[in-house]
Amino acid sequence: MNDFLIVGTGPSAFFLTKTLLDKNPTTNIIVLEAGQKLINPNHLLSLRKSSSQEFKLDPTINIGYGGTSQLWHNVLAPLDSEDFHHKPWIHLSGWPIKKDCLDPHYKKVSSFFGFDFDIFDNPENFINYHDEINRIKFDESIFSHKVLMHPLNYLRTNKSFDELKKKYPSLNIIKGAIALRFEYKENINSLIFYDLNEKKFVRITSKNFVLSAGALNNPEILFNSKHICRNLPLLGKCLMDHPMGNFYQFKYSKPISARIYQSYKFKKGFAIKTALKLKKNIRERLEMGNSVFYLQPSFSEGFNNETEILKLKLLTVREKIKNFKLPIKEIAALTKNFNMAAQIVQYKTGLLSKHRITDCMFVTEQTPSEKSSVKITNKINRYGNKETQVDWRLSSEDFEEVAKAYDYIDKYLMSLNNALPTYDPSNYFWKDRLSSAAHHLGTVRMSKNSQQGCVDSNLKVFGTDNVYICDGSVFATAGNSNPTLTCMALASRLGEYLIEK
Repeated sequence: MNDFLIVGTGPSAFFLTKTLLDKNPTTNIIVLEAGQKLINPNHLLSLRKSSSQEFKLDPTINIGYGGTSQLWHNVLAPLDSEDFHHKPWIHLSGWPIKKDCLDPHYKKVSSFFGFDFDIFDNPENFINYHDEINRIKFDESIFSHKVLMHPLNYLRTNKSFDELKKKYPSLNIIKGAIALRFEYKENINSLIFYDLNEKKFVRITSKNFVLSAGALNNPEILFNSKHICRNLPLLGKCLMDHPMGNFYQFKYSKPISARIYQSYKFKKGFAIKTALKLKKNIRERLEMGNSVFYLQPSFSEGFNNETEILKLKLLTVREKIKNFKLPIKEIAALTKNFNMAAQIVQYKTGLLSKHRITDCMFVTEQTPSEKSSVKITNKINRYGNKETQVDWRLSSEDFEEVAKAYDYIDKYLMSLNNALPTYDPSNYFWKDRLSSAAHHLGTVRMSKNSQQGCVDSNLKVFGTDNVYICDGSVFATAGNSNPTLTCMALASRLGEYLIEK
């Protein structure tokens, strides 16, 4: 019997596998990947659409070797300490662990990428941060900042898994293996998967199972595992994301250059950028989530929906390139859209950083809600599993997040820079503008007990002895930034726990 069976090949699965093998090089690990190629948007498990609020990103997940790392833009930031605490106005908020449990693992992941974790808390130790941040004036009693790192050498975990396989002969990776369900017989858990290469069902046992298949796919495996799902009333519930998009635009009285708010390359292979957010005491008074916004140069005045639609298409164009298809429609649209082309040039090169118009690009924290979910249906797929349906829903509180910030941005940020709004936001609706950030979280959430979630503080599924979950689906709340650094830190923590238990 092998020691570990891991489902998925994304960043969480990779760092878990790396941690296990670095700790014990002879550990026998089998990794199952449902995809046979790097990117396959037509795979059965890729076709995930929301029946309520649209994701507006296509594809929103990737089933392929390397998982979501094939679509990921490599933005890294930890959760804030406050994200782990209970907030009385947010239902089911609070994690069963605190941030200091993850800090040693955040440091290990940061070291893997090649930068110091301390840059998130003390950026002034690495760059002339205060000089850069103060290029745009803001009231420091109202706003604080959020630092994000951007390694320019992108992590594609298919390559990382290939390197692990060369180094550790005890690692076996099976592509085209669709994990379906667990079955419990004679006091033994088995995983049933379908082998696309051999075209047959396979039953496999392991001392430990870890699902890293993502927040949209993990629930389907568990819902079809009858002995597991009956103990988990919140399975599939509290599907979260980071609703994002440009809303509010201001025009400065004279051109401003502030690259730290877009992308500031401060050493070879690394860029840093900063978001702003209302301070904690203000958000508590307004009963807001931990949302942030970026100040992004724009070269077109007024509310511009055409640019936003094109931006979402360009975010997922890598799928076409990987399948040897030219993104002709996107290229044609880009040649006609000067604003979007100029924004890309500015972001990639730092040129055109001087600008008079700025968009407020929000990344908001969605609150947990049992109405937002991945649900089981009675429809049976070709592999004998009951299918699931994605029902991403935002609450009225989620829609109000951006509206609550406007007066503060106008009075305590833009007015200090002699900037005026270019349009009346009351004529438009955040609900119509926002999209998913493809950060699917929370459907197998971490909690103190099975009435509030699905896995314990060590990521073990309640009611099981050897089934664990390790990816964004265990998030209790969403925070405000790309979740991958946290997912990999959770993987590091889990790997050490499993080796030592």
